[in-house]
Amino acid sequence: MSKIKNRKFRIFHGPVNIGGIGRYLADWQRKQGAIADFIVFQDQTMRQNHHLDLRLSEYPRLRSFFIRLGFFLFCLFKYDVFHFYYAKSLLWRNLDLPILKLFGKRVVMTYCGSDVRLIELEKQHNPYHHLLKIGSDHPKFDASKKKMIKRQNRWVDAFIAPRNTYLPTATQVPEQKIHAIWIHNTMDMQAYTPSQFRQKKIPLIVHAPSEMGIKGTEYVERAINALREQNVQFEYRRLHGLPNVEVQRILREEADIVLDQFLVGGFGSLAVEAMYYGKPVMGYIIDSIKDQHYPDCPVSSATIDTLEERLLDLINDVSARERLGREGRAFVEKYLDREKVNQELWQVYQSLYLPAAHSPRL
Repeated sequence: MSKIKNRKFRIFHGPVNIGGIGRYLADWQRKQGAIADFIVFQDQTMRQNHHLDLRLSEYPRLRSFFIRLGFFLFCLFKYDVFHFYYAKSLLWRNLDLPILKLFGKRVVMTYCGSDVRLIELEKQHNPYHHLLKIGSDHPKFDASKKKMIKRQNRWVDAFIAPRNTYLPTATQVPEQKIHAIWIHNTMDMQAYTPSQFRQKKIPLIVHAPSEMGIKGTEYVERAINALREQNVQFEYRRLHGLPNVEVQRILREEADIVLDQFLVGGFGSLAVEAMYYGKPVMGYIIDSIKDQHYPDCPVSSATIDTLEERLLDLINDVSARERLGREGRAFVEKYLDREKVNQELWQVYQSLYLPAAHSPRL
């Protein structure tokens, strides 16, 4: 066991940037003595926090093909743990996964949302599922997603699939291989502590959608316009297309109320960052999230049908806003402390080298 515990892991994170997860994990793992790199094929996110960006889309197709193939061969001999995100891996159609297993590598896959979300399951608990026909969030992709998960299950040693991603993963993957660790939105609790939770009488309401269709921006701004017509006193700002550092500054220094997402039925990076800064958050939280995962979740829940009314109440109740800000910070400290979550994931990596946890599938 001591050999496993002290093993010098060589860990690859990538090849896509989802909320900056790979960088936060890799940096912590480097501090533990591991070789850990977060490398992406093309970083088009606001965060731009990769260690290396190959910028494959900037090359002609043939050259891009050979760069990607050569990069796979390089990684094959450099790393022994491959932590992939959003169902992506190093080669097209996950053709690298059986090769990695043939060479004795350990593979971890983190599902993030639209990559595995099944509309057939959304129908069971989300009355707004019919509004999610956006991109890959469409029922016509359900069958191909299930086939993908089943195929990946043959080669992947451990799946990180918490909250909204757990159920669709469990349709094709044995539960013992699924780890419901929410690595997506962890925060460094030592880096910032709110000095106060005071709220302005006339609040600044912000909404920062990464994808306006999925986040329900149309319905957010419909409620905002309705309140303006009633002469309700507030300011509103949509934070879209801004650098991540500027979004964080506004959340930390200016925002009073943060509107998250209103179609999917959970909470994401924006909500977590806002609660970390001690700001009240409003979003659509389905019952299963509270009942099965976080019964003490302080996100003020509203649907697209009740948003106008609930938001008006929050605008008018300064003390409620301050209370939600304090509860949100406590919630992040309890569940999303980066140090605690990293330790949990580290234990998953170690378990991959226990004989009972790893058996060949070839």
